[in-house]
Amino acid sequence: MSARRESAAVQRVTVFIPGLTGGPQWPAPWPRSLARVLARAQKEDRLSAGFSERALDLFGLPHTAGLAALARLGEGQAADGRWWVRCDPVYLAVDGDRLLLVDNETLGLAADEAMRLSGLVGSVFAAEGGVIEVCAPTRWYLTLPAPEPLVVASLAEVTGHNVHDYLPTGNSRYWRTRLNEAQMLLHQALIGTHGGEGLGVCVNSVWFWGPGRIAATTARSFSQVYTDDTLLAGAARATQTACAPVPSGPDDLDSRGHVLVVLRGAQGSVQYGDTEGWSAFLETVATSWLQPLTEQLARGAISELVVSGDHGPLFRLTRRDRWRFWRGWR
Repeated sequence: MSARRESAAVQRVTVFIPGLTGGPQWPAPWPRSLARVLARAQKEDRLSAGFSERALDLFGLPHTAGLAALARLGEGQAADGRWWVRCDPVYLAVDGDRLLLVDNETLGLAADEAMRLSGLVGSVFAAEGGVIEVCAPTRWYLTLPAPEPLVVASLAEVTGHNVHDYLPTGNSRYWRTRLNEAQMLLHQALIGTHGGEGLGVCVNSVWFWGPGRIAATTARSFSQVYTDDTLLAGAARATQTACAPVPSGPDDLDSRGHVLVVLRGAQGSVQYGDTEGWSAFLETVATSWLQPLTEQLARGAISELVVSGDHGPLFRLTRRDRWRFWRGWR
């Protein structure tokens, strides 16, 4: 790193890696390169579990904050004080007596098709003044002037699981009825388009999640956030924090203070049980991000490195921790 870059170096870096600790009964150990980096770290237990809760905790936001409203802010939309809920297109795959949710990132939905299908789903709520806003083909937002109570797991929590275990509560009758109506309209649309043959992985349902409004806050946890995720970008905007896409590596971090870097490639592998993909991504994270950052730590270019997953403890490394050589690998 050049002297100029050293002089502009950050003081503290937090790396948020959803999927870091794998899943329940996860059979795969960390790659050796990652284990070596974190073996000497101080572990701090965290009560929050799950991508959304941990994200809110990082920013000091309450768990009651509206995730959809925050994500919409991260899309570049203006904060409007309205109640929003994500209404994302998904595919429900039959697996025996289970319905497994396949997340929308696998659908390859075209923009014009997204507008057509969102219009069908929007008709379910039209009589009560509901409006669906399509910010991206696979990211839909529903607003209602008089919303019914809704308690539901986020899409990240349900992906790869049986939806019957995660059906919405609150006014469950209202939301399950609307969900059934939307599924019927989407099914009819698929039959009309494909003739009932070769449907493959298509949109056959939606998933409501993240209901609420943006919580008022004056907290500011970071001086700079690097993320390609709309929820994290929205949390940055809500806390008046500068936000930019994830750079290629630590040398491109150009802000002083406390920097957050969000690296999400492990999460999908955990959701679908892909241990090889999970291990390969963490290997890349260790060699491209964490090892260079620990070198900066050794030089005094940064004062602290914090690594967090969406479950489990937080790992904190300072320059002094480098000498805890008696610590074994995970």
